[in-house]
Amino acid sequence: MPFCMTCTTKGCGQVMEPYIDPKTDKVYCSECDKEISNVTHFAKVQMKTLKQFRQKKVVSFAVKCQKCGKEERPKVVGEDIVCPACKKPHEHLSEPFKIMLRDKLRTVSQDV
Repeated sequence: MPFCMTCTTKGCGQVMEPYIDPKTDKVYCSECDKEISNVTHFAKVQMKTLKQFRQKKVVSFAVKCQKCGKEERPKVVGEDIVCPACKKPHEHLSEPFKIMLRDKLRTVSQDV
């Protein structure tokens, strides 16, 4: 059973299941994503034991950009596949993957 607590951030105050960043040993609210202050060492150890870490968001067809480092779903602009963050073309993708992305992203945009 996960460890629950009340957010100490002004304006939030939600009772939720916080997550801990194991690198910095800081605890964050799962509702507002702000740091929760005054968390005891015991609570931090319990959260690590229960593996209450931030869940990585899974995005289909996500590609990490070699230029800006962001991992997002690319956009098709003309015949180029570009990073939506920095607008630079993805040059490291294999040709079969590019064809699959073009076909899949065009059908997704037509459905919307």
